[in-house]
Amino acid sequence: MQVAVVHDGTIHPGGAVNVVVEATHALNADLYVGFSGKEAEWWEQRVPNAVSIQRTTSRGGTVNDIRTAWSILNLDLREYDIVLTSGPAAKFFQPYDNQLHLHYIHHPPLSSLWFDGSLFAYLVKLIDRVETSAVPHLVANSDLTATRVYRQYNYEVDQVIAPPVDVAKFSPNATRVENQIVMVGRLEERKRSTIAVNAFRSLPEYRLKLVGDGPLREKIEQDTPSNVDILGYVDDATLRRTVEESIAGVFLAEREDFGITPIEYMAAGMPVVGVDEPNTNNQIDQETGVLVDPTPDAVADGIRTAVGREWDRETIRSRAEDYGSERFRTKIREFVETIDS
Repeated sequence: MQVAVVHDGTIHPGGAVNVVVEATHALNADLYVGFSGKEAEWWEQRVPNAVSIQRTTSRGGTVNDIRTAWSILNLDLREYDIVLTSGPAAKFFQPYDNQLHLHYIHHPPLSSLWFDGSLFAYLVKLIDRVETSAVPHLVANSDLTATRVYRQYNYEVDQVIAPPVDVAKFSPNATRVENQIVMVGRLEERKRSTIAVNAFRSLPEYRLKLVGDGPLREKIEQDTPSNVDILGYVDDATLRRTVEESIAGVFLAEREDFGITPIEYMAAGMPVVGVDEPNTNNQIDQETGVLVDPTPDAVADGIRTAVGREWDRETIRSRAEDYGSERFRTKIREFVETIDS
């Protein structure tokens, strides 16, 4: 059985890249990437077989998405029995006769284009719906994404398989800094970074380590409380150390299709102060954290509750292990074997 994995592309590797890398290992597959901010050598160090990469330094928005979809549409992959695609543009791949095609959905389109009433937007949405309905097998990364797919396309996914999280890189037994809280994520409105920062105005006894960069950084820096440190983008070693040293992690992102960051907090054995919204409230329960409304006062209260309670680090860690890479490899391999039988 010959398998190819086709990913539409990425400039900065994230959760979607973890999915395609682990899928190539699970299925012993070759990899095709539509566009990439990384050189081919970066991918070759992470996947088991051949890699075909279109190198680029700028994604270019909707126009580049269309260009990528067109290039994937014209891929000649007739030598493969099964093709797994990942990313919105990749589902435009056209399989040959007797070739199995399955598509992993990280999220339905959330861009402003989908709420645009223009003729161009209408045509793009129409084509997207037609192409989605033509894919014989869909896998979603969460129940929330599966629900959104049904609402947007009137199409039920075959299975939900959560993305892989590298829980092994975090230790639940590190020495903690007794007043340190961490928040990891892009500094943008959807991540609600300013809400977390404002919560610490009423928490002078605690210190927030804000890991990440983004369009809100300048605004936050103009009025940052003295107990908030903006670290920006950091390397893996610094990220791991900062998370492991903290006593709680904050995650407030809205419309989060899955949410890898809360699982990484749990892998470090610490409670999560998470927003009480899907999909975050599907990941956190009374044994792993505190759910809060997305307001500074509620977040501050949630942090006090989390810090003031005794937690079983091993229990929290074990929840994270449910999302480990081996679990993902097994699930995706079993699904492919099922549809290929």
